[in-house]
Amino acid sequence: MDTQKIINDIKADGTYRTLKNITQVSGKYITINKTNYINFTSNDYLGIGQFNLNLEDFQTFSKQFSNTLSSSRLISGNSVVYSNLEKSISQSFGFEDCFITNSGYDANLAVFNIFKDEDVVVFSDQKNHASIIDGIKLSDLNKVIYQHLDYTALEMQLKQYPFHTKLIVSDSVFSTNGNIVDLQLLINLKNKYSNTLLIIDDSHGLGLKLFDSYQGIDILTSSLSKAWGAHGGMILSSENIKTLIINKGRAVIYSSGLPIFNLYQLMTNFQYVITCNTRREKLLDLSRYFNEQYQVLFNHQVDSLSPIKNIILPCLKSTEQVHTYLYDNGLFTSLLRYPTVEVPTLRISLSYFHSKKDIDVLLKLIKNYIQGVV
Repeated sequence: MDTQKIINDIKADGTYRTLKNITQVSGKYITINKTNYINFTSNDYLGIGQFNLNLEDFQTFSKQFSNTLSSSRLISGNSVVYSNLEKSISQSFGFEDCFITNSGYDANLAVFNIFKDEDVVVFSDQKNHASIIDGIKLSDLNKVIYQHLDYTALEMQLKQYPFHTKLIVSDSVFSTNGNIVDLQLLINLKNKYSNTLLIIDDSHGLGLKLFDSYQGIDILTSSLSKAWGAHGGMILSSENIKTLIINKGRAVIYSSGLPIFNLYQLMTNFQYVITCNTRREKLLDLSRYFNEQYQVLFNHQVDSLSPIKNIILPCLKSTEQVHTYLYDNGLFTSLLRYPTVEVPTLRISLSYFHSKKDIDVLLKLIKNYIQGVV
């Protein structure tokens, strides 16, 4: 294997990635190479991840429960903290049970593991997250990919498998474009066709209260590193599904449990996620404002109220140029390219820390560059 040739090919394709060394994130600012930038890349939508933890309380907590159990949850790593937290989370979100994993990625891998060797067909949105795609592939499940948010096409495909167990799976908020799923419509389809389960990945929606209820969802997975502001993942489901995950979920069986510090932060931030309505309202107001100003400046309507916005430019080169121009002017945005997305995209992630003025500056700079006023 010629590793250098592979690297050169990646560079030639324009998809070469490097790591930036981040010194600090404070409020809306991110420090890179001793320079502060307004951060439009963070998934900490509500700013909960920047809350200071009470270290004295944690020291008392760690003395009671140890710093780490250094084992898989299935052997001796299942701290009672897990059980207490899972009970609280499942009750709060209206599910029978909950299982905390090491990441949202692990959560999706474990969920699809339980269907391996079963007579199921997965119906997956074209733009679902990579962890869903990998979970389906690694579990060797039969799949049907339907066009993004095309529920008419989905229903036509469901009709073709009357005797199979059918799994409809979708992101709630799509990470590359910010689109929000029509959850009630998927629930209606699930109820209309027998032997159908609905699986929703709510990683970019959890905590934002974009939906009135989760009733009708069979399995809900999520990362806990977005609006939750911590580290980990979780699966909300029935007790039987949780039992299958414990017995068949390889990402769970062969991973050590989280350190107690992570569980403490998950437990602490859970209370903030439930109660921080003022932060949610501000974020929603910022999302509306972005949509309004984007339509004024670019004559393009944006309907999604998620904090994720995407700006599509003609080609990879122009997208890279705008990304660099914003960076040079003190704004840090996400440059998405293949294979993450089919079309190069600038992703803008809004957070509680931003102001309407920040949005004005961002959109004006993009507009000026596109018009050649630089």
